[in-house]
Amino acid sequence: MDDEKLYNLLDYIKPTNSFIDSAQPSKPDYSNMDNWAAYPQKNGQQFYTPDQSYTVNKLNNEVDVFYIHPTGFFEKAWNSTMDKSRSAYERTEVMLANQATAFNDSCNIYAPEFRQATYYSFFAKDADGTLALDLAYEDIEASFKFFIENLNSGRPFIIYGHSQGGLLAQRLIANEVQGKPLQERMVCAYAIGYIIPEVYYDGLFPLIPASKSYNDTNCIVSWSTVAEGFKREREKTVFWRPSGWTVELMKQKIVATNPFSWLNSSEWVDQNMSHLSIINKANGYDFSDRLAVEHTGIAKSISVTKTQECSASLNKDSGLVELKGPLVERMRNMANFSGDLHSFDIMLFWGSLRQNAKDRINAFL
Repeated sequence: MDDEKLYNLLDYIKPTNSFIDSAQPSKPDYSNMDNWAAYPQKNGQQFYTPDQSYTVNKLNNEVDVFYIHPTGFFEKAWNSTMDKSRSAYERTEVMLANQATAFNDSCNIYAPEFRQATYYSFFAKDADGTLALDLAYEDIEASFKFFIENLNSGRPFIIYGHSQGGLLAQRLIANEVQGKPLQERMVCAYAIGYIIPEVYYDGLFPLIPASKSYNDTNCIVSWSTVAEGFKREREKTVFWRPSGWTVELMKQKIVATNPFSWLNSSEWVDQNMSHLSIINKANGYDFSDRLAVEHTGIAKSISVTKTQECSASLNKDSGLVELKGPLVERMRNMANFSGDLHSFDIMLFWGSLRQNAKDRINAFL
């Protein structure tokens, strides 16, 4: 998305009132399973596969995954009402399809719906944005505690989040897992698509190392993806630390791993044996539409991309995963392609992530 389109979108979705002067959505009760976007007994988009050759294990896996979806709320309010008739919930379903599905042969999938913060929160000039993120986190913490106490039954678990979900996952791990008995049961955490500045990692996670190998456990795995040579122009973003919210430069070294090699070195690596990139499919649904309000009800699916070939490298200065090759060249034909591949952080590496989850689970068990 270019700057002009971004600013137009932000003007359109800017909440009318401050957070303090806005009525907030009702707090969800997570004992009501209707407030869960996904759980093993609920048939839904988390069980999609690119084709029928893929095995799906809905129930009775040895490990659970607690999935926190990215931002899908683009309305003039600070937080989503979780109304299933709205487009925000439809986007949650899309994210279950293109992200949570990577775990549908290895884990019991649990995904809370929550009062997610509006996309505008990350661009707010005052505290309103972080207050909206605080409210979203309140739900994530409450749902995680309910999950552990009532659904998990003492099994090992993975925490998995992307973008806003990645940021909330970082905070959840720091507050509710690190240094507690629960940490012994955490296979790993995939906190993807949100910066973890290298300079702050040890202060945020003194007891949980960053992953350095494909089968490390009790660790944190993270990456953010761009096309080769792309520089993110946005100057700053909000970042949570135990001492509170800060505003951090985007142009600083972040903690990351290469999802093809699962190493932290900067050499170019061709796709691995388990590589598979996927795309969303639907007739009559625009996946890039941020202004729709109502749930369309249109059937969707996921599919293998026609082109698969690509190579990935960790930029030694930024820590961003850079991607090059025929797949990226094909993506350049997409409308609104900018070189920032944030929306595709999972889809580009879907097969590799699917295999890596099994590798880490096998190493843990």
